[in-house]
Amino acid sequence: MRVLTLEDLRKELPGDVRLLVVGDPVEHSLSPAIHNAALEYLSLPHRYGRLRIAAEDLATGFELMRNRELIGWNVTLPHKLAAKVLVDFLNPLAERVGAVNTVVAKSGRLFGYNTDCEGLVAAIAESFGQEVTSFRVALLGAGGGAGQTAARYLCELGVPRIVLINRTMSKAEQLAERLRDTLPQSPDQPAKSTEIEVAAWDAFPVVCPTVDLIINASSLGLNNDAVDPGFDAIGPRHLFFDMVYGPQETPLVHFARSKGARAADGLLMLLFQGVLAFEIWFGKPAPVEVMRRALFAAAGRKG
Repeated sequence: MRVLTLEDLRKELPGDVRLLVVGDPVEHSLSPAIHNAALEYLSLPHRYGRLRIAAEDLATGFELMRNRELIGWNVTLPHKLAAKVLVDFLNPLAERVGAVNTVVAKSGRLFGYNTDCEGLVAAIAESFGQEVTSFRVALLGAGGGAGQTAARYLCELGVPRIVLINRTMSKAEQLAERLRDTLPQSPDQPAKSTEIEVAAWDAFPVVCPTVDLIINASSLGLNNDAVDPGFDAIGPRHLFFDMVYGPQETPLVHFARSKGARAADGLLMLLFQGVLAFEIWFGKPAPVEVMRRALFAAAGRKG
């Protein structure tokens, strides 16, 4: 199915398209493979397509989609932060983390959800066999949208320690202050015990020995960037999770493994956030293994 555009929204969408992934770019997205496999397996008469919308056209696109016979859509880069102000209602998690990646359209109203957070946690648990709350975490790229969302949720869950690392340190410092201000104050909330620190990008070698899990929320490695010399501090005691995914495992995953670390990329995160989105749209359990097989096949990987 070809990638749809804003002009298609102004006309008529293909008759069976009722779900979309919205982003710019969006051609690379593997979400259609996941959801179309689930729709076919459950004999649902819908298709899931790709819609490319530039940031300056996002508000127009949301209004046009509001008036189409759509069940909903996923939101991918770079629109997740902007989407939160374009829906009519936010579920509590989306409101707390400040980002929307799943929209439900119902009776002309738009409901925003975030399934990325729970998808990240589920992917880490499956990849490494432990809950994320077991780990002291270093978060690379904490100043970007994905990093901010992950940081808020990890603090909410109560990871014992999180170090926010960003190339522009002021962004990480601002995030840390917001997180400290919004941690629950009730004594029965575990997030109160989260130790939040900030470090410069070139301080990674100093941070590395003090953490267990390293999460990459930056774009490092996407454009064949050279791996920073400081990443040599990664060792066999570390777990490394790259939120980025692609047809092949990312360069950072391969690098971390070369240093003896256990490592995984964002493909399972994509799966689990998609499973949760599907269940929000249809109110029934998603066929997880069907979706998993379709995703790994589309990525050209062994499941």
